[in-house]
Amino acid sequence: MTTLLIADDHRIVTDGLTKIINENADTQVLGVASTLAELTELLPNLRPDVLLLDVALPDGDGIDAIPQLRQLQPDLRIIVLTMFAEASVIHRALHNDANGYLFKSAGADELLGAIEAVASGEQFLCDEARHILCEEKETPATLTMREREILTLLADGCTMKGIADRLCLAFETVHSYTKNLRQKMGCNNTASLVRTAIERHLI
Repeated sequence: MTTLLIADDHRIVTDGLTKIINENADTQVLGVASTLAELTELLPNLRPDVLLLDVALPDGDGIDAIPQLRQLQPDLRIIVLTMFAEASVIHRALHNDANGYLFKSAGADELLGAIEAVASGEQFLCDEARHILCEEKETPATLTMREREILTLLADGCTMKGIADRLCLAFETVHSYTKNLRQKMGCNNTASLVRTAIERHLI
């Protein structure tokens, strides 16, 4: 029996998910949280096998909360269940160590298949998410000359202060460029930004 916790603030969604999951003989919903605060209270007590996690919760971003949730339960398997169909959001979920990514438009069979996959230790990406990432690879991000210049210096190991001094820019300007680059590339830190830029042959 695979046990689950659902984190979503839409009652109609959680009721529907609970019905589908509890009708399956191999899965059971232990509880529902409508906020991150509720989730962090329930998680240590219920210790589910799998968490279905929405991105946009009233008191914070579900993806950003994944590291904190893993501190509460390191063996937790997490499926991001969302309507966000942007490559940057998918990348951010994967970089934050989500085990699955599924859209709320999924049918019951796909939902149960995703739960079974991540509960058995596999990584799950729904077909639509895979398609979005494949399209992104075929259409690389467009960078300005300044963005490429800053990315190249970051890859060379320069600090933001060093880049600011080298390019005669304010530190805040370089910091803003770097933040925008991370958002554009769907990365949550400088190391993953440089790695992703190299993988996509942008520098």
